[in-house]
Amino acid sequence: MRLLAPLWSRATYRGWIWLIMGGALMMPFMLVGSLFSDWARTDPGPGMGGVVDPLVYLGVLPLVAAVSLLLPDREVERTAARRLLGADFEPPADDASWNTRWRTGCWFTLHAAVGGLLSGVTLALVPYAGYLVFVGVAGEGPMAPLPDDWSPRWGLLLGPLALVALIAVVAASTAGLRRLAPRLLGTGATDRLARLRAESARLTARNRIARELHDSVGHALSVVVVQSGAAARLIETDPAFAARAMGAVGETARGALAELDTVIGALREDGDRRRGPRPDLADLESLAAESGVEAEVRITGDLREVSGLASREAYRIVQEALTNVLRHADEPRAVIAVEVGDRLARIAVESPSARPGRAGRGGRGLIGMRERAAVLGGTVEHGREDGRWVVRAAVPLETTDGSTGRAADGGTAAHSADR
Repeated sequence: MRLLAPLWSRATYRGWIWLIMGGALMMPFMLVGSLFSDWARTDPGPGMGGVVDPLVYLGVLPLVAAVSLLLPDREVERTAARRLLGADFEPPADDASWNTRWRTGCWFTLHAAVGGLLSGVTLALVPYAGYLVFVGVAGEGPMAPLPDDWSPRWGLLLGPLALVALIAVVAASTAGLRRLAPRLLGTGATDRLARLRAESARLTARNRIARELHDSVGHALSVVVVQSGAAARLIETDPAFAARAMGAVGETARGALAELDTVIGALREDGDRRRGPRPDLADLESLAAESGVEAEVRITGDLREVSGLASREAYRIVQEALTNVLRHADEPRAVIAVEVGDRLARIAVESPSARPGRAGRGGRGLIGMRERAAVLGGTVEHGREDGRWVVRAAVPLETTDGSTGRAADGGTAAHSADR
């Protein structure tokens, strides 16, 4: 019964309609080929005999393939393949790419070639099968091209067999093309690679934003905790200091809220694309003032020589170093030194050594600083030197995109937490 299933399957007859559509697409090319065929012959026959000439059919296939590359609307072929053939595929991401165009062109050529061939067979065989049945019922009549000595009664068998054979060929053809459709009309290997790259870039950007949020808000919360704790302890004995500390808490919290709003806006699917400038090495003075660390900033060279990306990432490295000073150093004091050379910007943050039991512990913050520098092609080193904890970073003045100065944009953030 499975062998006879195509006889009453709707998919077979929908596919048959799709093939007839292919024949309609092929007909204009056959007419053109027939005109050229008749013109080239020394003794052209009457009418448009070339329309059914196999040589004309083969001769126009290159023309069909060439025209297929200029199809204005490839979605028509995809819709027909889905609705009539029952093909299931995901459309390519870039409909205008050369990869998509040539694959869709191959599909159009197959549609026209196979549809033209089977449409011609349908137009010839279906009426002939009906004629054979009529001759068999009547018991008389010619059965050409069958032998003359065959009994007309054979028409009762040969007519239905011819129809069944045609339906089987149609079903097999449409089934094969249905399996081929995803390869030519769907997402190809190049499309999948491009989509994976785009998804990777999107995830990288979202991870960068998440890391930026972690760094900025984590630093701000550390400042708030330290400053508010100091204000609570000294509010009675040193109200002026407590007032300054709470002012720093408010300023830091407002800055963190502003950056939080910017980052969340970037993460929203329908968010406003307006983004404020992100801090860089030129903002180290304000970073030191807001952090609650008694910091001395020493800058040698022109900060404008540092690319925007490198400057922002170096700022984050210093910010993480100051966060660790707040959390672990014996005293909240630090010296921040920035030296801009010919090819590298060297940053050093020195602070009193961490309390015993904490100085040797490496955490995500130190890993994050190394990742930031590595993305830029730089390095980060840290350790105890003469009773002080020192973080040294070296980043190239130019990023890999060749940008310099503050015009460069973008960047890759890294994880940051306690040291």
